[in-house]
Amino acid sequence: MAFLQQVIGHVRDYWKAIGVPLGYLASLSGDSLSDSSHRDLGAILFCGGLILMACGMPTVRRFMEDEPLRRGSENVVLLGVFLFAVATTPIYTAIKAVWGAGQPDDYRGSVASLFLIYILLPWAARWVEPKGFPFQRLPSRIRRATVFRTVANGAGIFAIAAFLNARFFAYPGPLISTVLTLMVAMAAVTHKTYARARKLCTQVHIDVQSLLRAMDDLDDAKRRDEVARRRLIHCWPRPHMNRETDDKRATARDIWAALKLDFCTTIDSGYRFSGMPFLADGAVVDLEDRVLAAIDTAAPDGAGQVRDDLHAILGACATRIDVLA
Repeated sequence: MAFLQQVIGHVRDYWKAIGVPLGYLASLSGDSLSDSSHRDLGAILFCGGLILMACGMPTVRRFMEDEPLRRGSENVVLLGVFLFAVATTPIYTAIKAVWGAGQPDDYRGSVASLFLIYILLPWAARWVEPKGFPFQRLPSRIRRATVFRTVANGAGIFAIAAFLNARFFAYPGPLISTVLTLMVAMAAVTHKTYARARKLCTQVHIDVQSLLRAMDDLDDAKRRDEVARRRLIHCWPRPHMNRETDDKRATARDIWAALKLDFCTTIDSGYRFSGMPFLADGAVVDLEDRVLAAIDTAAPDGAGQVRDDLHAILGACATRIDVLA
């Protein structure tokens, strides 16, 4: 009930934002009619769509500014709009193919758009990724990485299918079996993408828990050192009491080194040049500085914010744990 009330409240506050997608669709439809006999209707739709978009943009801007985690996500929205614009030709071709009206020229026009999505979408996804609040935004980062990779893989596979349709349109028998094979390949690569994300989240969850336990053991050793130091403060020469603490520090550093490799691993692909790392490079460097500072300090309980960030990472991975992935 509370969730329903929250949804109703958001709809009441931000309903004018619907003008942006509706206006975009109207302008797009009007532009498609500019070279037809319905040119006047196309001009009305195009201008009306621009007016709707202009009316909805202030509400969209207010929606983004009301919540700190929404700020910086504008580029993701723009990428979605650009993706939809590029995909209009393939979508139109797919609709015609379902109705049995597809022609070779339609498929040829879709090949370039689909290949453009396949090649550029992974890089664009990394570029538009919000920079602030890296640990709070981690669940959506993982979700965007897998979704964008699935869309890119689908675009590449459908580009091959469209090319084959344009080239071998007159041979439907072998063409149908080839397209079905590509559909199976699409299912396989999608499963592999999500399995990779689940496997990485499982490994990160295990290593983060190990680091937290190691830091707890280190804090206990620091407290024992502090108590022993107070008891033997008047002894001379002072005995070497921090051997256990040094061992705990070395253990924590080793676990962090393994965890850092997890953070630098890409979520959606084994190729780093086009994949999305689990955490951005800047977030990894910042977290490393704070973790090592907490390990090296002599005072116990000096890693409060670090622990909060690590627990946020645990929360992001908790729903994606799969030990059999």
